[in-house]
Amino acid sequence: MAAVPARPTSSRQARRAAARAADRATRAQPTPPVVARTIRSLPLASNILWGSVLLALLAFTATNIVRKITWYLAVDQFGYLVFAHDLLHGHVLHHWPPLDALIGRLPPRADILAQTYVADGARAYCRYSPGFPILLAAWLRIFGDDGAHYLNPSIFMALLVLLVAFGQRIFHSRWRALAAVAMVTLFPTYIHFWAITPTRDLSAHLAGFLGLYLLLPGGRHRLAGGLALGYAVTIRPDALLYLVPGGLVLTLEWLRAGRRWDRAVSTLSAAAIGLLIGLAPLLAYNWMTSGNPFRPTQAMEVERFFQSSAPAPTPPAPQPDKTRIGYPPPGWHGGTIEAVQGGGLRLSNLRTTLPGNVAILRGAYGNVMLAIAIWGAVVALVRRRTLFVLAVSYVLIGLVFFSFWSRPDNRYLSGVFCMLPLLIVEGTLGTLDVVRLLARRRLAARGTGLALGAAAALVVGATMVAAPRTGVMPMLSWIVPTLTAVALVAAAVAPHRRVAGVAAPVLAVTLAGLGAWRAYTNLDVRGGFQRPEMLRARTAFARVVEPGAVVITTEDIGRPAENIEYYSGVAWALYFTDLARWGIGVTEAAERFAVARMKPYLLIPPTQPDRTRMLEELGRSFLVERTADIAPGQAMDYFVAAPFHRGVRLELYRLTPRG
Repeated sequence: MAAVPARPTSSRQARRAAARAADRATRAQPTPPVVARTIRSLPLASNILWGSVLLALLAFTATNIVRKITWYLAVDQFGYLVFAHDLLHGHVLHHWPPLDALIGRLPPRADILAQTYVADGARAYCRYSPGFPILLAAWLRIFGDDGAHYLNPSIFMALLVLLVAFGQRIFHSRWRALAAVAMVTLFPTYIHFWAITPTRDLSAHLAGFLGLYLLLPGGRHRLAGGLALGYAVTIRPDALLYLVPGGLVLTLEWLRAGRRWDRAVSTLSAAAIGLLIGLAPLLAYNWMTSGNPFRPTQAMEVERFFQSSAPAPTPPAPQPDKTRIGYPPPGWHGGTIEAVQGGGLRLSNLRTTLPGNVAILRGAYGNVMLAIAIWGAVVALVRRRTLFVLAVSYVLIGLVFFSFWSRPDNRYLSGVFCMLPLLIVEGTLGTLDVVRLLARRRLAARGTGLALGAAAALVVGATMVAAPRTGVMPMLSWIVPTLTAVALVAAAVAPHRRVAGVAAPVLAVTLAGLGAWRAYTNLDVRGGFQRPEMLRARTAFARVVEPGAVVITTEDIGRPAENIEYYSGVAWALYFTDLARWGIGVTEAAERFAVARMKPYLLIPPTQPDRTRMLEELGRSFLVERTADIAPGQAMDYFVAAPFHRGVRLELYRLTPRG
C-alpha cells in the first residue's frame, strides 16, 4: 500500500511545498536544444571576454610603463643599486674611495653618498633595509646592469595580477576583481611612478599582498603567508602594518571555526615560523651594522618620535633674477644640520601631515568616490567581513602612521591605493547584493528603498559634487556612479533578480577598456633619460674628465652626483651639502682628494652662489682650469636633468695642485 504524504501542518509549509512542487515541474520540462546550446556557450563566451579585456589592460599598461622608464637616478634608487652591486660581488659593506681621503676629518658617523649610506669610521653601510637590494641583485645576475630598470615594471605587473587573484578570493567574482584592478590603473594616484624607477615600495606591497592572499580563509599556506609578510618587512620595515590585517584575518577564521585553540596554535605557529624566516635577512643585516638585530639601519628616523618637530629653517632671502639657477619647484636637498640626518618620524607631525594625506586621497579619488568607499566598508561589514578587516584596518592604520612623517607623500600611501578600489567595488556592486539579500528575506520594500535612495545619492553626487580634473577623473566621476545608479534602479524594479551578475561585467569591461585606451593613447610619450641618453652622457663625460676624478657639484641643478657616480665609470661625485654636513670646506676637500691621488673637479652653473669667491680661494692652492662650457641643451649629456628645468648652463673646472 502506497504511503500517504503527510499533510502540511501550516499554511507556510503548504506554500513551501507548493513552491517545491512547481520547481520540480519546471525542472522536469526538457530544455529546447537551441536554448541548451546557448546556455552552455555563455560560460565560454564570458571566459573569452574576461580574459581578452584583462590581457588588453595588462598589455597596454606594461607597454606604456616600459616606454616611460627613466634611467635617471634620484637618491634612493642610487642607494639600492649600489647596495645590490655590493651584494652581487659578495660583500655587504661598501668601499667608497673618497671616504679614505677624508678619514680623520669626518665625524665618527656621517651620511655619505647623498645620504643613502652611513660612514661609521672606516666602513660604510646602506641606510636602507636589504630586502629590495637582494631582489635587485638577483635580477642583475640574470639580466645584467641594463636590465635593472625593468625590475619594477615587472613587479608592478605582478602586483596587478596578484590583485586580480586577491579580488577573486574576496569577491568570488572575477568581474569585480577586474573592476578593482582597472581602478588601480585609472585613478590618478601616481602609483605607476614607482614602476618606472628602481625603488622598493611596490616590491614591499607585492610581498605584503601575497602574504595576505595566502592567509585568506580557506587557504593552507600559513607558513608561506608568514614568510611573504616577513620579507615585506625586510623590504620596508613599515610593512609591519600588513601584520595587522593579517592577524585580523586569522582571528576571524578562528572565530568562524568555533574558537578551536588547537587549530589556532598550529596556524599561528606556522605563520610565525614563516615570519621569522622572512625577517632573517633584515635581522642579520641589523646585527651586522648596529650590533642589535632589532635596531634597523633607519632607526635614526624614529628616535625622536615623541619630541616636537624642529622649527623650519629660515628661508634664504630671495635672489635677484640674474642669480637664480633653476625653475620652481626646487629639487630635494640633503640636510646639513647633523652629521647623520634623522628624526623624520614624529608624533607632532600628525597635525600637519594628516590633512595633507587626506588631501592627497581627495585629489586622487574625489569626494564622491571616497564616500562610495566608506559606504563600501559598511557593506563589507555586513556582507564580507574578510574584506572589512583587511581593507579598513590597513587604510586607517596606514593613513595615520604615514602621517607621522614630516610631509605627505603619495608613495607612502601605495598600499592604501590598492585597498580603496576594493572598497569602491563593494560600495557599488555590493549594494546590489544587499538589495537582493533584503528581498530574499521578505524585506523587498526596504531593499527597493535602499536601491532608489542609493541611486538618487549617486546621481546627485555625480552631477552636483565637483570632481578632480586630473587624468581621467572627469570620466570616472560619472561612469562609476551612473552605471551603478542604473543597476540600482533595475534592482529596485526586480529586487529578487541577481542584477549584479550583469552590472559587474558591464562595469569591469567599461573600466578595463578605459584603462587600456588611456594607456594606448600615451604610448607616444617616453622617458627623457633612458639607455641612449645614458650612453651618450657616459661618452661625453669620459672625454672631459680623467679617470679617478672626484666631481664636486650642486643639488640646485638636479641629481648629477648619483648619476655620475653610478654611470660614468670614471668618477666619484659628491655635493656641496655633503661637505657642509661634514664641516669641510671645498678647498680642504679638494686638497685631501689630491693628496690621495684623486683628481678634483667642480661642476657648477655660472650663477652658483659665491662662485667668484670660491674660485679665488681655490686658485691659491690649485690651477683652476675650465675644461668645458656646457650649453643648456647639452646639460643632460653631463648627467644633469631635473623636472624643474629644461637645461641649465654649466661649467666644468679641473683643479690641479700647484707645484
